[in-house]
Amino acid sequence: MVINASADSRRIQAASLTGRLSTRDNTKSIEYMTATSKFGILLIPADEKGCLFYLERYKPFRLASLKQDPGAFGSTYAREIEFDDKTWLDRVRNPLASTFVAVESDDDRVVASTSLIGPLPNTKPASNPYQAVIAIPHCDAPDSDNDNQHANNEPLCFQMSAVYTTPEVRGLGLAKSLIRAATDEAHQRAQGQGRPLVLSVVVYANNDAAISVYSRCGFASGAEEPKLVFNALKNESEKELIMYYRC
Repeated sequence: MVINASADSRRIQAASLTGRLSTRDNTKSIEYMTATSKFGILLIPADEKGCLFYLERYKPFRLASLKQDPGAFGSTYAREIEFDDKTWLDRVRNPLASTFVAVESDDDRVVASTSLIGPLPNTKPASNPYQAVIAIPHCDAPDSDNDNQHANNEPLCFQMSAVYTTPEVRGLGLAKSLIRAATDEAHQRAQGQGRPLVLSVVVYANNDAAISVYSRCGFASGAEEPKLVFNALKNESEKELIMYYRC
């Protein structure tokens, strides 16, 4: 069944994973799912329970995905299998990175994910947005979505990392649901500050399936032509396309 991740279908689930997790900043824990859906879309919080979920559920999914489909990622299995728990937890605790996952409702198994990175210091998308925000000290992250230090006409910039869905659940609408959940989050944060939103994603130019999914979710190619970018983590170059959300 295709999940409806629109704002109208957003509701609190008393049972299932959302009953055990509270989202970052102590906001309500929300699952994007219909009453009969087999899957839910969750934002992993940075609290104790969220960190445990990240290590026990998200980490195995991430490593299995890197191993199974290395061409879909900018990182490698060989690199991330060497991460200790602190390195993994630094990711979920980074206030500039929000990780959304699709989970099976009966066993909380992660089957798809994406991350929303930002707010970023400028509108220029990065090939690896997570690596870009690692360089920003956490103390420099905004303390509140009501931060008024910027002029209201200055855009709030976010970048979505590529969505990955395990092969056995592709075609069920999970990728679109993750994209919509992350897009909703970015919209809400920009609206909370009364600022325009700039939301981008970088995809491999030869990944027609991904480009099609993003296009159906409101993204369009920018003025830039695809360009060849060297990935030092993989020691190879790929043509990348920048797409922007049409607000």
